Amino acid sequence: MMVNSTGSAGSKHLIALVGFGTVATGLCKILLEKREHLSAAHGFDFEIVAVSTRSRGTIYNPQGFSLPELINLSQSTTPFENHLQDWDSEAMIRKSNATVVVELAHTDLNTAEPALTHCRAAFETGKHVISGNKGPAAIAYSELSALASKHKLLFLNEATVLSGTPVFSFVHNTLGGNRIKRIRGILNGTTNFILSEMQSGSSYESTLAVAADRGYLEADPAADIEGYDAQAKLAILANILLDTPLELGQVKRSGISSITSEDIKAAEQEGKRWKLVGTLSIENNTVQAEVKAEKLPLDDPLAQVMGTLNAITFSTDLLGDITITGPGAGSIETGYSILSDLLILNGQETS
Repeated sequence: MMVNSTGSAGSKHLIALVGFGTVATGLCKILLEKREHLSAAHGFDFEIVAVSTRSRGTIYNPQGFSLPELINLSQSTTPFENHLQDWDSEAMIRKSNATVVVELAHTDLNTAEPALTHCRAAFETGKHVISGNKGPAAIAYSELSALASKHKLLFLNEATVLSGTPVFSFVHNTLGGNRIKRIRGILNGTTNFILSEMQSGSSYESTLAVAADRGYLEADPAADIEGYDAQAKLAILANILLDTPLELGQVKRSGISSITSEDIKAAEQEGKRWKLVGTLSIENNTVQAEVKAEKLPLDDPLAQVMGTLNAITFSTDLLGDITITGPGAGSIETGYSILSDLLILNGQETS
């Protein structure tokens, strides 16, 4: 029997989307394709009842929108017309009948806004939050998780680190019982693509242009190139997996902009490859965190991760080093990570 966040029986998960870009589109496509399977295999029943964007307005249908309709809307950039409400995203969260808010709005990593306000509004009005934004978990995880717990709600963030490649569920479930001593990872697919292309002989400048053309770069390229994206992801990993509050300023950071073709060749001659690596380690009960470019020996699993792939190596007390590798970006891939959190929510509510 399914219950919603208020405890009533037999209800659907009513989803509100904050942001309607590539990730939301990917999620809608997955839900359309997998709806029957999700119902039969997981007892997962849902409707998307609201969508709010900064540029196109907010639409709301308490009975739910058809997924083909939403997918068609996602292909356009014109303002919404049907079911239009005079609400901004916060008002939509507070006033709609949604039981779970999927937070996908563009967010400032320095302030975590507007996603931070959206999360607070959701918890204050009895709604779970599934976030694809790094800001809230990187900057205010302790506050938000406490607020969620106070209201007996969930705050889930699988999409924030390796896109569709499971990190939190992998550690909590597959590695359950292990103590994690260190985390090392390639956490940014754009910089890994650039370094991989330079490994093949391309210049930094030409590869940067290709990354821009393919849409790999953030709106501010420094977020990728100078390590800010990976810095935020390390903070999230510490906050969630190590249960240790870590502020962004406590994560040392440098990027790859100073690495030259000559540096790449010199590393090759040493039997090594340059990678932008984020590392979390626990020393004397204190977490040390740093993002920097490193020359890795070829027998290091992270050295073999090429292109836009991401990877994390968990050093554990029982199993030694365990490395997971997978896509770090993409509409369907990131949409899947939102689905995986929806299924975690569904599992907890039906247990």
